[in-house]
Amino acid sequence: MLEGVAKNGVEEGVVDGVDVVHAPGEGDDTVAAIAAEADTEVIVVTADRGLSQRVRRSGVEVFGPNWLLDRLPPP
Repeated sequence: MLEGVAKNGVEEGVVDGVDVVHAPGEGDDTVAAIAAEADTEVIVVTADRGLSQRVRRSGVEVFGPNWLLDRLPPP
C-alpha cells in the first residue's frame, strides 16, 4: 500500500507477486479495510502499533519489518 508522494511512479497492480494498492486517503485506513474485507490470507508488515492492533482485530497476522527484510534476497 502506497500513500501520498510514494504513489508517484508506481502503478497499482501486481508487481513481482506483490499487490500494489494506492491509498485514496490515510494509508492505515486502506490497510485496515483491505485486511478486514479480504477473502484470502493477508499478512500485514508494519512497525505501527496502532495499525497492528486494528488489523489483528480482523484476525490478520502482523509481522514487523525485520520479518520481511529477513525473507528478501540480498541486493
